[in-house]
Amino acid sequence: MADSILSYDKDDLLSKLAAFPLEARLACAAAAATRLMPACERFAVVQGTGREGRARDIVAELWQCILSGDPGQQPWPAVLDEVMAMIPREDAGGGLLASMAEDGLASLAYAIRCLLVGDPGQAELAVGREYDATDQAAVTLTGVVPNTPKKEARLLAHPLIQRALARQHHDLELLRRGDVEALLRQAVANPTFSEQELAGFDSVK
Repeated sequence: MADSILSYDKDDLLSKLAAFPLEARLACAAAAATRLMPACERFAVVQGTGREGRARDIVAELWQCILSGDPGQQPWPAVLDEVMAMIPREDAGGGLLASMAEDGLASLAYAIRCLLVGDPGQAELAVGREYDATDQAAVTLTGVVPNTPKKEARLLAHPLIQRALARQHHDLELLRRGDVEALLRQAVANPTFSEQELAGFDSVK
């Protein structure tokens, strides 16, 4: 029997996040942002911004807050402003990598907002930006415009999208077990895009 095709169900995810305590919601958001950090770093290197490691440092500080249970370790409103300023502008160039970096930094921004306000909707938006990154990559790489149900189904089945969705589903399972440390380890070890994939995206407009 063929494996089932996973899909991104915003309402279902939001319901599950709402049932979790704040720490778990935040960890779910941080995991998505963590997996997108290599794309942010690759874009920063290509663009020569000189801030290649800053976003990852902020993610690490966020995880420290989660693991310690102490959200007061950083001036998070100011950090949020810093992250927002790092998001590539529309005229920045960079093609597909710029789009991925935008999704990664936006995911991080939503994770920080989740910390500040505790809203499960902010956590869902953080996770959703990882899905958006893989969706945009699949559209760009395949040339498939999802304007019919058949094309939408073909795009949804793309390996990049299915891999990301499988990891997101596993995130929720780990959180149901209360294993935040395992979630962190897996998010670091399994980025949304591999280094080889990112290298191939450099020239993709």
